[in-house]
Amino acid sequence: MALLLRRMKPEIGLAASVAGSVLLVSLLLPQLAEVVQGIAAIARMGGLADSYISHLLRVCGISLLADFAAQTCRDAGEDGLARKVELAGHVTLMALALPFMQALLQQILSLSP
Repeated sequence: MALLLRRMKPEIGLAASVAGSVLLVSLLLPQLAEVVQGIAAIARMGGLADSYISHLLRVCGISLLADFAAQTCRDAGEDGLARKVELAGHVTLMALALPFMQALLQQILSLSP
């Protein structure tokens, strides 16, 4: 439907595409909640601290959100903006990964004599 609308009225086609994407994501939220609960359960079984679980879930959420935003930009014909959204997502992910890298380095250094 969005493709047909996009040919006749591009601005309405974009709105239909975004609305369809939001609807699809909202339909996926229950499965996403199950995935989050599963990750948390596995992490607790492995003895990971809650702070690590929360960081991991943030990383996953930001990754999905940045990808969704970039795809929406591409649907609007804004490839340059999509690349900048992806770059911002990558930088944010690296900033969130920093505590993990520091903890890993501390663990490695504590093993050496």
